[in-house]
Amino acid sequence: MRRFYQSFAFAILLVALTAVCVHRTSAQAAPPGAWLDSFQESALDRLFSLPPNSPGYAVALIKDDKFVFAKGYGLANLDDGIPITPLTSFHLASLSKQFTAAAIALLILDRKIVLSDLVAKYLPEVSKYGNGLRIEHLTYMSSGLHEYTDEPRKSGSPWMTFYYFTRDEAIAAALKPEQLEFAPGTKWAYRNINYMLLTRIVEVVSHESFRTFMHDRVFVPLGMLHSEINDDSTEVIPHRATGYALRSDPRVLKEFAQAGVVIQPGDGWARLVRVAPHFGGSGVFTTLNDLLLWDRNWYTGTLAGPRFTELMNKRMKFEHDKDNDALGLVWRSSYGRAMLDYSGGDTDASTYMARLPEDHFTIICLSNMPLGDAEGKAHVVLDLLHGWGKL
Repeated sequence: MRRFYQSFAFAILLVALTAVCVHRTSAQAAPPGAWLDSFQESALDRLFSLPPNSPGYAVALIKDDKFVFAKGYGLANLDDGIPITPLTSFHLASLSKQFTAAAIALLILDRKIVLSDLVAKYLPEVSKYGNGLRIEHLTYMSSGLHEYTDEPRKSGSPWMTFYYFTRDEAIAAALKPEQLEFAPGTKWAYRNINYMLLTRIVEVVSHESFRTFMHDRVFVPLGMLHSEINDDSTEVIPHRATGYALRSDPRVLKEFAQAGVVIQPGDGWARLVRVAPHFGGSGVFTTLNDLLLWDRNWYTGTLAGPRFTELMNKRMKFEHDKDNDALGLVWRSSYGRAMLDYSGGDTDASTYMARLPEDHFTIICLSNMPLGDAEGKAHVVLDLLHGWGKL
């Protein structure tokens, strides 16, 4: 999506961190191939160039189920100087929603749920809202539920992901109001709580944790062995990309101060850590290499056959005008072609992924800078590729 909706306000600030292309840090050679010539690869290198000892990006171009470009720029961890590579594990932020939606699609294919089911059938606590709230309203952001970040926490702490809070605390806060914001299906409103509730439904129906369901039904079958649901903030995630933002930016200092966090001003980077293990609307950690396998399934149907892809691509029409949502994804038009994309932003990441099915092409841009504008960078790449006749 073109907007970042995560609770941490850094994710909506766009900073031109690479306006001056100074130096490319730690770029890994792409697999051999002739899809891009040396001039074109150099142009992409310049776009993602960064000063030394900076956080950065992982960028991939996928054509016909294979990488034609996959590189890391900058560092995944500044403390130890660890470079970003296609094996670096990034928090996907809102790109995680398509994986939550995949769990719903699999349960539909299992004939255990349907989109028209009442949410209260599985989550009795929402029965106070009447009989109008259905799974399809959660999936397509038309529920009328209040966002948890709009409600106060019992602790008084902010809803920021370096303050500990769980999915269940967020759900409890969101369901505290006695009335919905609007009747389900009458309006569209982006709410992370919708996808948090979808994970709860998965758990009720499958009788196992969402983490286990995703491991057994999605990640392992696709060979995504470096992907997981981060539901435990104490967990060690191999090759994790730590989040960073420039501490010299006054807006960064202001955001910290408003949350009661005091940092020393000056040059350099502020380290940002995801402490809250909530999931559903976010919470997936994965790598470029694993996302290649995820993208490949769109065409091969390895996971659950072509019906799975059909469900994931499915649009629905409600009483409002917005009808380009799919399952955790959004349909758009780009260069005269259909494009399926989504973006994300959180304390530790800025992310973007776009698929042009007619071209059998996908672009992925992941950054450990919440101000890194992964979506904007990716669209510059798409414009270049279009100008070169690749799209």
